Amino acid sequence: MQEEKIYTLLINKKRIPVTEEVYKAYYQNKEREIYLDKLSERNNLSYEECEEKGIQIDYLLSQTQESAEDKLIKAEMLSRLTVAIEMLTEQERLLIYSLFFKGKSENQLAKSIGITKQAVSKQKYRILQKLKKFLEI
Repeated sequence: MQEEKIYTLLINKKRIPVTEEVYKAYYQNKEREIYLDKLSERNNLSYEECEEKGIQIDYLLSQTQESAEDKLIKAEMLSRLTVAIEMLTEQERLLIYSLFFKGKSENQLAKSIGITKQAVSKQKYRILQKLKKFLEI
């Protein structure tokens, strides 16, 4: 006859009985945390580790900073996007602003303006195509 296992977790120095599912989920999550900590340790180098491995700190810093060209390209793209958005109708700008700048979902926006999610989705697609054409010029 097989004896039924009792699963417990140690919480605040007390053993608390839990179900098998809770026990397994807890330790699966715990193992994932350990894995992520090890992964983080491997990918983050301290100043001393860089010196030991002969890695130039200046090189690492230059790789993490955005280049002047990248900054200019980004500024130009933002400028063009701003102009393209200004070419939209007020209703189209409101939809884009709500979805992409305020972070509303299509469902939330549909409910707030009283139309279906599919209608919002179609409008969004049409507006994005319009913006794409403006940006290609």
